[in-house]
Amino acid sequence: MKKLLFNLIFVLVILPSQTHSENIVEEFPPCSAILEPTKNIPNNARGVVLIYNIERQFNDERTSLSVHALHLPKPSSFGDYNAYEVLAYIPKEISWIFTLSPVTKYGETTWAGNLDEVSPGMRPTRIKVRTVNTATKKTGPIVLEKILKSC
Repeated sequence: MKKLLFNLIFVLVILPSQTHSENIVEEFPPCSAILEPTKNIPNNARGVVLIYNIERQFNDERTSLSVHALHLPKPSSFGDYNAYEVLAYIPKEISWIFTLSPVTKYGETTWAGNLDEVSPGMRPTRIKVRTVNTATKKTGPIVLEKILKSC
């Protein structure tokens, strides 16, 4: 009888505490990096990438990726291109692409955009900004890039 009572207490108290564990997504600190111009791009051209975890409605966790680029040549100066897009990726695993939107103020155009659909716990290790023709989806030269080592 004592053995049965001990087994019953063990099953009801000890085992449930071991089986009801939560899935915890690895928390990464926010990360930012300067995007550098590639060969034959003016030295004034620069960008910044910001990567951090966000919590959306309904406890939906994601990684937010945003890029802000300044002093870029007009996309049309490279050929039949009318915009810039970001290619963020983990080599041989996954990639994300999103278009940057232009904002012109005082004759200068700033290109910015973000993507909040990156799975939690995933961080791109390579970021590139390249020209694109939004009608044909043809991509062109890379103008800014960065290999992220510490994100």
